Amino acid sequence: MVTRAPGPRVEILGPSGTKLLTEGCPHDGLIRDALSPMLGPWITRLGADVIGTRRLGDDPAGAEALLEAVTSSTADVVVTTGGTASGPVDHVHPVLERAGAELLVDGVAVRPGHPMLLARIGDREAARHVVGLPGNPLAAVSGLLTLAEPLLRALAGRRQRPRYTVPVEGDVPGHPYDTRLVPVLLTDEHAVPLRYNGPAMLRGVAGADALAVVPPHGARSGQELEILDLPWASGGCFT
Repeated sequence: MVTRAPGPRVEILGPSGTKLLTEGCPHDGLIRDALSPMLGPWITRLGADVIGTRRLGDDPAGAEALLEAVTSSTADVVVTTGGTASGPVDHVHPVLERAGAELLVDGVAVRPGHPMLLARIGDREAARHVVGLPGNPLAAVSGLLTLAEPLLRALAGRRQRPRYTVPVEGDVPGHPYDTRLVPVLLTDEHAVPLRYNGPAMLRGVAGADALAVVPPHGARSGQELEILDLPWASGGCFT
């Protein structure tokens, strides 16, 4: 029996905002937290050891709890969800500043997922990294594949996954100036774009094998696009 070596230790700091429900049907402007129940298993599939999940509020008390969590966690990597933008309840940037963190990535030219961030707390020899994922589910998946997974591989001393391309079936609309990540189904010959690819949607990811990297202004049918496999869809695990 082959056993996997322990991966980087990860703690997840999930949202418990005033608009999120943990059970029951959506009502009165409240929505179900679709992301948190899946985030731990997804990160485990990326090869990490998830040591715990904490739910924090988006109020001042939640900001103080976030500061305590990112400065005292015993994890190698802390993953936060939501609060990475610049709105009145977005506390991640101010908390990281108070914690003396060094921002390594502060937003990216990718849709969905542009407010994702990567920070480092402490010196290089004993640093703790913070991956800030956007709160919208598909945007968070974008951050997992483009920030969290490469970081976890580097911390584990594993090579990055090989890059490859597949021709796309049909024209794909693009963003005017940012890269788009679009859920696709992989066939023997093509990457087939799926509907339901908005930042708050998980329906597209649920049926997808991968995300296709669509350049600004879009792609023509038959154009080769870089592919980011979804490990939890393909059965892969941080190899």
